Amino acid sequence: MNESRRAVVIASRETAGFYRILGFSEVYGVDKPEEAYKLIVDFKSRRDVGLILVEESIMRKLGLDHMSLNERGLTPLVTVIPDTKEFLTQNPTLYYRKYAQRVIGYEVSF
Repeated sequence: MNESRRAVVIASRETAGFYRILGFSEVYGVDKPEEAYKLIVDFKSRRDVGLILVEESIMRKLGLDHMSLNERGLTPLVTVIPDTKEFLTQNPTLYYRKYAQRVIGYEVSF
């Protein structure tokens, strides 16, 4: 049996519409990081959610490391969306190399 799981986006209320335009059907706009935390906790406990995308600025305000949220199993996977000029101007190769190293445990070459 092929099980389908949902992808959800947690973003600031100001940018939530952007993700809907991109085609995400489940987008939750929040005003406070605490609201995002409650959503993350709820979605992490649900079997019908496969991916939780959270704006990176929200995760930083919460002081959470999204990788530590993934230590209890692969799904639902929590990952971040770079959403500010600071995050978007980072070297993407270095960013994803570091990300891949944390996921699989060793450095990879691109």
